[in-house]
Amino acid sequence: MSGLVLGIDGGQTATTAAICDFNGCLLGIGRAGPANHVWEPGGVVRAQRAVKAAVAQAWREAALMPVRFQAAFLGMTGGDQRTERAVRRCIRADRLQLENDSVSALACVTGGKPGVVVIAGTGTITYGVNARGDTARVSGWGYLLGDEGGGFWIARQAIAAACRACDGRGPETALTPLLLQAAGVEGLWDLHGLIYSGRLSRAGMAALAEVVPDAARGGDAIAGRILARAGRELGLSAAVVTEKLGLQRGPVIIGMVGGVFRGSTAVKRGFRSKVRRHAPKAVFAEPRFSPVVACVLLALRMAGVRLTSGVLANLDAASAIVGAK
Repeated sequence: MSGLVLGIDGGQTATTAAICDFNGCLLGIGRAGPANHVWEPGGVVRAQRAVKAAVAQAWREAALMPVRFQAAFLGMTGGDQRTERAVRRCIRADRLQLENDSVSALACVTGGKPGVVVIAGTGTITYGVNARGDTARVSGWGYLLGDEGGGFWIARQAIAAACRACDGRGPETALTPLLLQAAGVEGLWDLHGLIYSGRLSRAGMAALAEVVPDAARGGDAIAGRILARAGRELGLSAAVVTEKLGLQRGPVIIGMVGGVFRGSTAVKRGFRSKVRRHAPKAVFAEPRFSPVVACVLLALRMAGVRLTSGVLANLDAASAIVGAK
């Protein structure tokens, strides 16, 4: 059995494409700009441009003439039918499947087996699958309507706490100088101007969340409470999905994916505590595969490739290569 498959991870920051053979060996990687939210102005063109550029670069790195893929799996932030229509014409494949990136994030952790995954980056989403193939998804409502526990939400809570302290409506907090330094401004009104003028992007504001664990480690109680609440909010999403899928009584795998989890032990602690109240036998897991390699894994399954220990070992190696580049 021979052939080539394509995996694409498309998100709010970048798009990554990976070409692999049926043994799971990585042949080429390509990267391009963001390919999310096609319903935003210019979104369709942006998504098509990013996918085309990433795939073209992957072919160049593979030093191969482009051919038709046996299967292609795309995990895209905000992925829906409109996204699929927009990018389908950019890829030649016998089988093509596009899903929200929560599907590929679960494969990052479980290798395609049942379980639940919580993604906590700029925003948040939780997704799960049981042994019958039933699926459930919660959160993912975006920064205006939800995404509790995500980077944007944490940053907003931190900035609000600094504003309350400035007014005298709340206690002083070490968050204030750390936020100002990270934003490159002198005062909170300068930060206010950056945010409301649109000069500080959504991702840029979410990046300010990185100072909250620093303040918490320094003993700031407000920062600690923000992170603990973030963990509980994320844990609540995981608990709801486990209950919807009937997984709360067994040893269900719960994956923790995204920068919020990587950046704070306090978030993980709050998360685990909340989940264990609802699913006491939960087994917590970090990602095994990189997002784009998880997409390759799902493409291999679509192509009918058996995921032997040798194939999985090659995908492990591919993840290490993608992370190193």
